[in-house]
Amino acid sequence: MKEQFRNIKLDGAINMNIADKGEPKMYWKAQKRDIINSIIEVCNEYRRGGYVLTLRQLYYQLVGKDLIPNKDKVYKKLSSLKDEVVYSGMVDWDVFEDRGRVPSTPYYENSIADALSYTADGYRLNRQKNQKNHVEVWTEKDAISSILKGVTSDYGITLVVNKGYTSSTAIYGAYKRFFRKIAKGEKVTILYFGDHDPSGLDMIRDIRDRLMFMFVDGERKEELEKKIDSWAMEIDEEDGEETYTDICWSYHNDSNCKRMYSDGEEGFCYERAYFNHHFQIIPIGLTMEQIEQYNPPPNPAKVKDPRAKAYVDKFGAVSWEVDALKPSVMEDIVQSQIELAIDMDVYNDVIADEEQDREKIAEIVKSLNDES
Repeated sequence: MKEQFRNIKLDGAINMNIADKGEPKMYWKAQKRDIINSIIEVCNEYRRGGYVLTLRQLYYQLVGKDLIPNKDKVYKKLSSLKDEVVYSGMVDWDVFEDRGRVPSTPYYENSIADALSYTADGYRLNRQKNQKNHVEVWTEKDAISSILKGVTSDYGITLVVNKGYTSSTAIYGAYKRFFRKIAKGEKVTILYFGDHDPSGLDMIRDIRDRLMFMFVDGERKEELEKKIDSWAMEIDEEDGEETYTDICWSYHNDSNCKRMYSDGEEGFCYERAYFNHHFQIIPIGLTMEQIEQYNPPPNPAKVKDPRAKAYVDKFGAVSWEVDALKPSVMEDIVQSQIELAIDMDVYNDVIADEEQDREKIAEIVKSLNDES
């Protein structure tokens, strides 16, 4: 809600040196009233769409509209201007979120009927039940997690927020989830959504390498080896399907399927081939095609990043952050990729079962209310 705590002066000019250290002086000149009005416009746009904003998303929306320069000092100034518009009651406080400081309130209900009504409203089956491809959405950005969660929740998809390079603990948790699936011969797909910069792209490689290491070198590898033997027999017995030999040969020249053995020789690794056949990580954003289509504001590539040289050689000395996309664009990208990855007929069957169960719960609630 909008609540005013103080008045602010809208008149006045902004005139500040925004040059980074070592750069020649560069001034940002603007009318404060114009920037405040632009902040209100973006906030209202997000509010109408049912989204909440982080300061960084507000910043990139204004940069993308060419209303403010893309400089760290401008970002800091925007933080104080954002506080002014909420304290003055110009925008709704609830349009902004602070994901790092969320209160935890104990659950309670006022009655059995209320509890069942609440259950009916939120009743969910496992919406990925009977899917042959286990799909998860991973992102490096906590700031956009609330936007992605709206989509992943609808499809019953796990959302993983890594906050940069993921931790060993998180990778081990993923390994445990995925091992059960892959050992049964099912597929696992990670839809990865992150920045287009040296580290953002390298995180895709890092996730794959660390998961493969656990699959091939962990204590469960004997269970995997047994599964590979039965997998080979099953495939070779299926008429019209590619054989186990065909599949392994397709990976024969893949460097991801090679490993160094104890005798110092590099050779083909069947465990790696099995993993690669059942696991994929798909970068769904930011891609160069999306950058060309949506034209998010560029940032200088982080040249101190050890991965920068290869990145700059391929893409140039600029990078792009996923936060700069509009929430509706992010949702559309994730939704379309999920629907490509799962069996939508199976998903719709589960939704139909949910509706039937929800009607049954509603009947119970009605009978309780009739008795009271």
